[in-house]
Amino acid sequence: MSTTRRKYAPRLPPAQRRDQLLDGALALLAEGGFDALTMEAVARRSGVTKPVVYELFANRAEVISGLLAREAERATAQVLEAIPSGLDDRSPKDLYTDGVRAFVHAVVESPDRWRLVLLPPEGTPVEFRRQVELVRAQVTEQVNALADLGLKAMGGPELDAELLGHTMLALAEMSGRLAITDPERFPPDRLVAFVGKIAHFLPNG
Repeated sequence: MSTTRRKYAPRLPPAQRRDQLLDGALALLAEGGFDALTMEAVARRSGVTKPVVYELFANRAEVISGLLAREAERATAQVLEAIPSGLDDRSPKDLYTDGVRAFVHAVVESPDRWRLVLLPPEGTPVEFRRQVELVRAQVTEQVNALADLGLKAMGGPELDAELLGHTMLALAEMSGRLAITDPERFPPDRLVAFVGKIAHFLPNG
C-alpha cells in the first residue's frame, strides 16, 4: 500500500522565512482586506504549514503588526528616494517630472504595498494611518522646499510656493492611485507625460 507524503517547505533562515510569510500576508490583504489575514490563510498562501507561521509569529496580531511595519518602512524608503535632494543640472520642471516618474514606477513595481498606503482598506489600524501621515508631512515639507527653490531658479513666477508644493504632491499621489486602480488605462508613460506637460505650463519669471 503506497502513501503520499506531504511536501514540506524547505528550511530557510528566519529573516528570509519571515519575509516569505509577510509577502503572503500582503497578497492576502490586497485580495480580501484584513479579514483575510488568518494564520491558516498565511500558511496556505506562503506554501508552508501552520506551525511554521507560529515559529515566527505568536498570533494574527503579530503578523499584521510585522507586515504594516515592514511596508511602512519600505514605502518610506521608496518615496524619499524618488524626491530629489535639491536642484541639479536639470530644469526644475524636469526634476519634478523625473521624481514623479520614479514614484509611479515604484508604485507599479509594488502595487499591493502602495494600495495599502494610498488606498488603505477598511480596518487599517490607526497607528499605521498616523505613520503614513507623519511621512506625508515630511515629504510635503521637502516638496514645498523644492517648489520654492524651483520658482526662484526660474526667475520667480508669482506663485505661492507652499500651495505649489501641495499641488505637486497631490498630482503625484493621484498618478499613483490611477496606476493601481486602472493600470491598463493609466500606464506609467501616460501618467508621467501628463505630469510633464502640466509642469511645463509653469511660467518662467
